[in-house]
Amino acid sequence: MPATMPPVPTMADVAAVLAGLGGVPLERIWMTPTPGTATEADVIRVVESADKRLVELVDGTLVEKIVGQEESRIMIRLGGKLDVYCEDNDFGWVSGPDGMTRMKGGNVRGPDLSVFPFSMFPADAMPDEKVASVAPRLAIEILSESNTVAEIAKKLVELFTSGTTLAWVIDPKKRTAKVYTSATKFTTLDGAGVLDGAEVLPGFRCPLADLFAVGKHRSTRKKAP
Repeated sequence: MPATMPPVPTMADVAAVLAGLGGVPLERIWMTPTPGTATEADVIRVVESADKRLVELVDGTLVEKIVGQEESRIMIRLGGKLDVYCEDNDFGWVSGPDGMTRMKGGNVRGPDLSVFPFSMFPADAMPDEKVASVAPRLAIEILSESNTVAEIAKKLVELFTSGTTLAWVIDPKKRTAKVYTSATKFTTLDGAGVLDGAEVLPGFRCPLADLFAVGKHRSTRKKAP
């Protein structure tokens, strides 16, 4: 549960809040609003501002998401494949890290990629809400250098507690991916592995090699005449 801040927080109070964030580097932690006092409205304000910074609400604290070049390329490639799957199968929709979702405990998370089946909602339609009221069925994180093991573990617990049933944590540096079916149960894929949608996205498959190679060099495929 988020720490309760006193009316006039001291640095000791702030330090107690920061200690629960999973070792997130200090440069990603916003001091305005004071850690422990931020709200969902603050997340919406920041994400919708002209700067469009990516932040999550973690125990009353705004924590910035950092996305590097390689993570961004992988995100676009995988997101495109998921989007085609959803369109072809009239399945649902895909959102990026600015697609915010509310956790059961009140935190607001924005996985790098999220898949929401239409069947999760009344009338099989995407609801008009700035923060999704439910967690995605499939949540995907593409690790950046500043992500910590404890940070991701905390996020996975929140996602699965809130309704996520499948999560992929992709590590570009190690060229691996972990496929989670619960917050603690996972299998590890090496660079030759294939991401499988299983029961969540039946028939969806994506070789990791396709993701790790994207944007690294000019394609050698011959153009059609």
